[in-house]
Amino acid sequence: MTTNRTELSELTKLGIPAILAQLSQMSLGVIDTMMAGSINPEALAAIAVGTNILNPVMVFILGVFLALNPIVAHLNGRGSFQQIGVVFQQSTLVAFLLAIPAIYFLAQAKSIMAFIGIQAELHQIVADYLAACCYGIVPLFGFLALRFCNEGLFSNRAIMLVSILAIPFNLVFNYWFIWGGLGVPAMGAIGIGYATALVWTVMFISMLTYSLTSPRYRHLAIKSKLHPIDWQQLKELFKVGLPMGIGVGMEIAMFAIIGLMIGRYAIEIVAAHQIAINIASMAYMIPLGLSIAISARVGFFAGRNDPIALEHAAKTGISLAITIACFSSISMYLFAEPLVALYSDDATVVSLAVSLLLLAAIFQLSDATQVALSGALRGVKDTRIPMFISAISYWLVGFPIGYISAEILGWSARGYWMGIVAGLTTAAALLYIRYRKFIVKADSKNRNNETSA
Repeated sequence: MTTNRTELSELTKLGIPAILAQLSQMSLGVIDTMMAGSINPEALAAIAVGTNILNPVMVFILGVFLALNPIVAHLNGRGSFQQIGVVFQQSTLVAFLLAIPAIYFLAQAKSIMAFIGIQAELHQIVADYLAACCYGIVPLFGFLALRFCNEGLFSNRAIMLVSILAIPFNLVFNYWFIWGGLGVPAMGAIGIGYATALVWTVMFISMLTYSLTSPRYRHLAIKSKLHPIDWQQLKELFKVGLPMGIGVGMEIAMFAIIGLMIGRYAIEIVAAHQIAINIASMAYMIPLGLSIAISARVGFFAGRNDPIALEHAAKTGISLAITIACFSSISMYLFAEPLVALYSDDATVVSLAVSLLLLAAIFQLSDATQVALSGALRGVKDTRIPMFISAISYWLVGFPIGYISAEILGWSARGYWMGIVAGLTTAAALLYIRYRKFIVKADSKNRNNETSA
């Protein structure tokens, strides 16, 4: 059995690279937002709306592929190394197939905006931005598939390096396509879409190169043998992954719909919301990265059939996530205005964004708690009940409270953010109840059986 210090050390070894990878990937969106803001408020608003249409698609696929982490970790814990090669190959194939409906959905951007009531002057620029992003959808999904397979093998450092490598590419490509040069015309906000597609391609090629050439993977038969389709393995991927994709998708969909509803307001309010949600999302990357490490550790011990070590790993990870969230909340409260000032010098936008960021400071604890609990449950492949918890928390509690507060009580963007606080707090409470029932009680039962024996 691992001690607290040993487990914390192992979790940190996995967690720090995972957190840095998440922060690096999130920083790509932050860079896009900042550089769009340097063009004009309309460009910033267009990127905000485009991101809110794109994110549910990306996050649903990410949620499906999150299943690869515990699946590979279970196989690794059992020593089923040849089967890991099967998962690598089949997950990449699934990534290419899932890109088809995703691209089709993004092509309907104008209809989506018209239905919601987004300002007409943003329709064309948002549609063109998303059309440019579509060139990178296939490599993005391929990267996500390879990423979570590698995370199941504790290769978080490689993912971190690939993610950090993407940052300078993003800066250069953004500048190039926004302002033009070397035969490329100035494209403004639309150029950010083309730059994003190129960055996703660089990330996929880098991750594929590592997966095929790493000496650590020689025994896995990833490239040395072409495996036939394993329908049982595919069934497990979708059995674990689809509820996860739907659950995570419902959470992000709430944020996206709220962003789109706010997109009907004045440009200054839209810009303020985008700035505040960017900062809050950056903070969220820390517990999210840690939750990925929790899944891998819990999945590994589940594969070894060691419930005592499994529960210990989960408890350590959740405690660490909550501790980090306390620091994030305090920092966000104390430094709200300087953080917002990094994005804009417009006094109205800064004032509105600061008021939203103070609400974000409130939900840091519940957000970190719910994502860490989700990571632990994901490690034991418990995804169906958490899916229903997401539906209840975000669509029966969070969004209705936000809509009533914003549209009926007249609190505007702040009202929707109150809904976010309510949704995340409900999710944290319900997931804790599930965690106590599914993991803690199972461990207690095992300990009692060992004592009786």
